[in-house]
Amino acid sequence: MTIANISKRAVHLSFMAMSILLISACSGLGQDKKNAPTLFTDFYETAEYLLQQAEVVKEPKNTEWQLAAVQALTKESKYVLADSVIEYLQNKTLNAQQKNHLILLIADNQYAQNQLDKTMVSVKSIDMSVLSDQAKLHYLKLKTDLHVRKKEPKAAVDTLFILTPLLKSDEQRQQYNDLLLTQLNMLDSSVLNSFEKVSSTPGADNFKQGWYALASVYHRYQLRTNQLIRGVDAWKLLYPSHPALKYMPSQLLNLAEATPYQPSKIAVLLPLTGRFKKPAQAIQYGISYAFYNQAEAKKQLQAEQANGSSNSSFITIDGDVQDDSPVASNRIIDRDFITAPPHILFLDTNTMTMQEIADQLHNQKIDFVIGPLLKPNLKAFLPLVGDIPVLALNSFPTKDGSATSSIHYAFPLSPEGEAEQAAEMIFQDKHTKPLIFAPNSDFGRRTSAAFEARWKELSRSQQASGNGFELYPAETHFFSKDTDYGKFLAEALQTDKSKERNHQMQTVLGRKLEQEVRSRADVDAIYIISKRKQLMFIKPFMSVAISPFAKEIPLYASSRSHVKDFTNTQDKELTGITFSDVAFLLEDKTKMNEKVQAVWPQQRLSTLRLFALGNDSYSLIEQLKLLEVVEGYKFQGLVGEITLDARNTIKSKLSWATFQDGNLVEATSPISSQ
Repeated sequence: MTIANISKRAVHLSFMAMSILLISACSGLGQDKKNAPTLFTDFYETAEYLLQQAEVVKEPKNTEWQLAAVQALTKESKYVLADSVIEYLQNKTLNAQQKNHLILLIADNQYAQNQLDKTMVSVKSIDMSVLSDQAKLHYLKLKTDLHVRKKEPKAAVDTLFILTPLLKSDEQRQQYNDLLLTQLNMLDSSVLNSFEKVSSTPGADNFKQGWYALASVYHRYQLRTNQLIRGVDAWKLLYPSHPALKYMPSQLLNLAEATPYQPSKIAVLLPLTGRFKKPAQAIQYGISYAFYNQAEAKKQLQAEQANGSSNSSFITIDGDVQDDSPVASNRIIDRDFITAPPHILFLDTNTMTMQEIADQLHNQKIDFVIGPLLKPNLKAFLPLVGDIPVLALNSFPTKDGSATSSIHYAFPLSPEGEAEQAAEMIFQDKHTKPLIFAPNSDFGRRTSAAFEARWKELSRSQQASGNGFELYPAETHFFSKDTDYGKFLAEALQTDKSKERNHQMQTVLGRKLEQEVRSRADVDAIYIISKRKQLMFIKPFMSVAISPFAKEIPLYASSRSHVKDFTNTQDKELTGITFSDVAFLLEDKTKMNEKVQAVWPQQRLSTLRLFALGNDSYSLIEQLKLLEVVEGYKFQGLVGEITLDARNTIKSKLSWATFQDGNLVEATSPISSQ
């Protein structure tokens, strides 16, 4: 017998042993089917049943049953068992389609475990031409998801152009048309306009050109509803048979209801004196920065249109299709007057009562308010201004956290919200039992409670889904400034109990035992809510506290641990720790952070986070109605991807990075927002 045959036989025996372990009495499954379920469809059969059938059916006809079992095992989050079946199948003789179906199943398994780079390698090795129809759809959907998660909009758009014409379900056509417009809108204007000339020959090119033209109109006029409505109407005249007409993206529906706030007088309420003066000033600078940037952009646009130099589209704003003259085919004629920048009034909430401020707002006919920042002020202020739109810079003071007026919105950048997203991240990374290390203070208790509450919600949801991925309650351990971190970690990881057991055994036996101290095996992730100084104490003690033969426990941290490290020494010592922060400080692809720090140098990251909050609070004024009315609408702010929930509270999706040898490496954040 050759080595190859021995290897193949060993794999087969391990597969059979695994099948026996997995399969229990299946008396309630009913009559066995003759054919395996169709791959990459939502079949109901369990992995248990499919592996049983694979044992009954003779080789090589059982291959389809085994492939279906891999799909079911991945769905049930049984990744180790899935790997065993995959290894067995890789040693079998498969035809071209089966080989590529197996690679796609491997990619699914990797994606489910958040291994995006490995998934992309697998996806790139697939020959789409030999896939079944169902597998082709699944392959294109997976490829789209990968590009979206990896923030590659051009690649996502190219894949969606292939996928959307193949879809059969009305629901999926609508879903992926929405996604296609979102990804197109993330492209640079120059890319959108590269397809602006209308082709006289209908076909595939017309399909792409229509989408690029629609996205160009949306990209340019998404904040000006009247112009957007007319631009879309003009697009419909140019593309009367375009497939998107039947399933228009949700972003372009109900546009009349999404007319943005366009205030002429804005009041900003901040504690510009006293204890919170510095945080308030950071927010004030952010608002001012956004105000001047927006005013400059409008001024530039107005100048372009006055000179007839805009080259954004070939669709006129009044809905006429132009002739082929150079001017007509190269620009939008925007006949609407561009509004002048609003007046901004900054009011100090430490020098006036909320009643005095409310009276002044009404007397001066203020038509939008940003702030207050502090919750006591917010509680007193909101009932006095039910007739004025307000974007508060804290969470609503109501018991259930909801707005009492439909024109009041909350924009909190809270540690509780960050902790909730940490729970989502740890859940997404397939951990089941997290510990939380938090300061023994009101802040630490509030933040850890938010994590625990979100973890309970995820656990209930997971239990209801019944996919076999069980979560255990999160567990919090508090430390103080006087904490002995060695003792603290020994108690949290229960190495102290292991030492005690060893000591008892030595006492009973009357001799010294050579035994390793063991740390608890149930914990598979730790979330640390601490400042940099405390994290620098905790990290080195972890390697001592964890058993040498145990798996390293992944460490997650809050933004409080992210500070400027000019020597790069501390960042190196924190290698392996994954932490969250606002996008502005981690994903500075627009170089906004560099520009801000060039004119406002040597600022702490905590100050820059508040600057980002101020900048986004002003930018959101024109976005609020779109967030409120258009389902699935998102806005990319400096703090991250922004959405609005049913309680009129702004949710911002934080970014994640990992310390690696003094550098920051981007980590994948949860798909959903907070």
